[in-house]
Formats: sequence, C-alpha cells, structure tokens
Amino acid sequence: MSLIVIQPSADYAARVCRQFPDALLLATPERAAHLADHPRVVAADLSDPAAALQALETYRVRYGCEFRGLTCFVCDYLPLAGDLAPQLGLPFHPAAAIRLSRDKSRAALAWVAAGVSTPATRLVCSEAELRDFGRRQPGPWILKPTDRSGSEWVLQIDEASLLPDAHRRLHEGLEGAPYLAQRCVKGREFSADVLVEKGEARLLRLTEKYLLPQPGLAGLVGAYFPARVPPALSALLLATFRAGALALGVEHGVVMVDAILEGETPYLLEMALRPGGDCLPDLCIHATGYDPIETACRVALGQTPAASQLDNPAPLAALHLMGTHNGIIRAIDFAALEAHPAVVQLEPYHLPGDELRCWEGSYDDRILAACVARCEAPELLPVLIEELRGLITLELETDPRASCR
Repeated sequence: MSLIVIQPSADYAARVCRQFPDALLLATPERAAHLADHPRVVAADLSDPAAALQALETYRVRYGCEFRGLTCFVCDYLPLAGDLAPQLGLPFHPAAAIRLSRDKSRAALAWVAAGVSTPATRLVCSEAELRDFGRRQPGPWILKPTDRSGSEWVLQIDEASLLPDAHRRLHEGLEGAPYLAQRCVKGREFSADVLVEKGEARLLRLTEKYLLPQPGLAGLVGAYFPARVPPALSALLLATFRAGALALGVEHGVVMVDAILEGETPYLLEMALRPGGDCLPDLCIHATGYDPIETACRVALGQTPAASQLDNPAPLAALHLMGTHNGIIRAIDFAALEAHPAVVQLEPYHLPGDELRCWEGSYDDRILAACVARCEAPELLPVLIEELRGLITLELETDPRASCR
C-alpha cells in the first residue's frame, strides 16, 4: 500500500515515514538529495507533470507496487498533485479547485458569489487603482500577493497618504505582479483544518493567533493557541468554512482556513487545500491529539481520521521566537530555553551560518525557533514570548543599527 507524498521537507518526510513506512516520496533532484536516508524516493522534474508521471510509472513497474493514495503539504506543488491524481486513478482535490484556491482574487469573487463573507477586495495593477480602492473603502487596508503563502509581503496601511509608497514597495517586491487590496477586518483571528466529505464538513483543528504589533505589517504571528469558543460560535465558524470550501469546488479532503471574526460575522481570508503547517502540528499533537500530517495521509488512503479533543485542549501555545536584527548567525544556543519549565518542545528554525532577515517579504526569515509552551491564558503570551526569547543566546555578524522596525 504505497502513499505518494509530493516534495516533502526532510522533517515532514521523517514524520510520514514513521507512520507510513512504505510511503513513496516524489521530489525534485535537489530535494531528493536531502531525503537520501529514506529508502523510497523518486527524483523527477516536478515542473513537468508528464516527467513526474513517467517517473512514478517507471518506479511502479520496476518494483511492482500499487499506489493507493497521494498527498502534498506544499502549496506550490498542490497544482502538480491535482494534475497527477486523476492520471494515477487516485483521489485528491480537483485541479480546478486548487487553481481557484491559489488565486486569492478569484477565490474572493467565488466567496462573494456564494454569499460567504470575505473582506472587500480588489485586484490592483497600478497606483491609481489602489488610490481608487482607498477612496471607496475605509482604512486601514491590507495589501498582499495573490498567490503566496503565510505573511509574505502582507502590508497594513493605516493612512491614505501612505498608499503610494506601499504600492511602490509591493510593485518592486513582487516584480510588477498584480496584488490584492482588502479592507482591514479587525477581530479574533482563527486558523482551522476542516475535513470535507460528501458536502459535509468536520472541524479537525481550531486555533487562534496572537499577532505581534508592528507598524506597516500584518499577520506577524507571535503565537498560535487552541481556540476556546462556545458551541454556537463553533457551529457558525464551521458553517462558514464549509460554505467557503464548497464555493471553491472542494469535494473531499482536508483544507486549511484563515478567518477573522468581526463582531458576529466570520470573514474568510484564505483557504489552502492542505492542512496547516509551521509549528501547528506539534501544538495540535500535544494540545488536542490531532496530527495534521498523519490525518492528511490517512484521508489520502481513504481512512477515517480519529476525532480531536477540541472541547478540552491542554493549556499550551506554539510561540514564534524572533530575532530583532539582520545578520549572519555566528553562534546560537537554545540550552537555557529548552530547560525552561514551561517549554514542552523546541524546534530551531535558524542555526549557525543562516541569515536572519527582518523585512517585509517574509517574517519566517526572522524566526529563531518555535516552541510549544505551557500558557494558562492568551493574555500571558506577550510576556511569555519576551521571557523565552531572552533565553536564546545569539551572536550575529551584523550592523547594530540594522534592526527590525
């Protein structure tokens, strides 16, 4: 029973293969070199679906195996998964649904057409169009790419006078590609994994975000923590997530949702046709027993995933501990952090020789480590983050004036 996993990172490959030892890893030659410890790796040009399909067929014939499922955890390779699945006779999200979810402008239009709440949105190609949106919609405004993940180039602009400069920065940063302007919706920000089956939806994960305040940037996640919501709100959120998934053409599988609750209305921000990543798997495993990676694999194999303990999560949070200066890491020591009594699990994100970057393109470049830590209440997170970050000993080759804003 072979499960195909497309372009997994080394840590995801290890997690998958521990639970599914016969999994087959399909990767680019560069990624395959980092997966050499695994016995079943197929290297192929993943920019060419025909070449990827031929590599899989060659492997199947040579080793007499049968493919039973296919999954992918990397947004950039979801379109390839959508192309390969029907040719291999395997279930996966439809290619059209994947393309729609990857285009945030079209996704917003699909949600509006389906009556699903989403912030007012416009695809922007010029400064004039951005100014026009700013006149029609009250600020603040969120500007972001149409097809990237996480918080890459996600800006928050509070004053109309700052819009021209924001357009220039995005135009340069995105190499002239169009981007989205949205009304900034304010409220509790949720992230969820949802399983869609035969038109119905099941909540697998519901976490909330603590966002670090930083002028000019949006979506700077300082921590994730299990959301505690009353049953009525949980039902409302799930209904919104289900409607959003169906509007994109999702028929079966796991989707990740980002949403904001403004007043009593949930607004969909984004939807990816894969489970949540980053430090969420470790948080969920410890807090609720839900393993996003295992669950996606089981769904791909036609198995029913176990239920999560969403109603009584452990008092934990997954923290992003970030650097405050640009530079090359000369030395870094996590020993004091790992020894702190609140820390349950630690995952270094940067090691000696890596570059720390505090810039608008991606906040991932400034994360020193993520850790799952005990936290009794969300209001304690700002102090806990600062305390734990202060335990990391760091030496940088840097200009001391080159700090994050």
